[in-house]
Amino acid sequence: MSYHHLTLEERECILVLHSHQLSNRNIALRLNRNPSTISRELHRLSGEYSACAAEDDYHACRSRSHKPSILSRKPDLREIIVDLILNHHWSPEQIAVRLKMEKVADVSYNTIYRDIERDNLGLPFTSHGDTGIRRQLRRKGHRQHPKGVRRHAAPQVTYIPISERPNFINRRLRIGDWELDTVLGKVGEEVLVTLVERKTRFSLIGKAKHKDPESVNKVVVKLLRSIPKEFVHSITPDHGVEFLHLSEVAAELAITVYWPKPYSPQQRGTNENTNGLIRDYFPRNQFIKIHTDDEVHQCQVDLNLRPRKVLGFQSPSEVLFDKVLHLV
Repeated sequence: MSYHHLTLEERECILVLHSHQLSNRNIALRLNRNPSTISRELHRLSGEYSACAAEDDYHACRSRSHKPSILSRKPDLREIIVDLILNHHWSPEQIAVRLKMEKVADVSYNTIYRDIERDNLGLPFTSHGDTGIRRQLRRKGHRQHPKGVRRHAAPQVTYIPISERPNFINRRLRIGDWELDTVLGKVGEEVLVTLVERKTRFSLIGKAKHKDPESVNKVVVKLLRSIPKEFVHSITPDHGVEFLHLSEVAAELAITVYWPKPYSPQQRGTNENTNGLIRDYFPRNQFIKIHTDDEVHQCQVDLNLRPRKVLGFQSPSEVLFDKVLHLV
């Protein structure tokens, strides 16, 4: 079995078991650890054993054990690199190659990127959230993943994959299963939250102040509360960061969230198609905030009264509420 360091939870277990007078060997058996590991841990600090104090001491020792970075030991070289990035807009690769060609220093561009990531090349950050020198790079030094591998953040809600979604939802046999996404205007500004019911293609559209979980959740709850509860059973959202905290929505509305595979918009095809229709009203790269709530609502009304071939040329409103309307 490969060795790994004790966790805070294990240290808390050691504290409890040790206080009950269990031997080191007995504690080791319960934690599946070597008795000598338990003995060293209990003698980490003098006096009474404390899990929190032991954890702090562990992290302090770890920080001291790291070897100083190459550039932190060469402040003059750091200054040259900072000047070339900030004042001449050179890339780390260009800097590394020229330093070696001119026999100034032999450092790799990965070393420069690492130092930017770890220490911002020794420069202080100016404010909370400041990304420092990395912001000045054309390529931000983001970690590259192997071809075919894409990463996404994990949602903070019980993860039920779309593969476990019941077949009667997949076959659109009931009303009340919604697909969820956002439609962007200008980056960093207001966004449209769009919900489309899978069976009826009925759309709900609302404006969110920002593309963040709190703002989006508030709009989702408001939209779904605007229709009868019997028409709300589940949501299948996009994998965007704005949907990573849907647990609040799921709990408040007593619904289930089914997650599609990352980067698979075809698994929410109804929503993607509807977003294309919404673009006729709200073109790309246009501020959403210049449109009033009445204009957003009118778009929703128009889409829900538009006859659809897939519905036998009935409108989504007619199918949802089982009522024939005079549309012409």
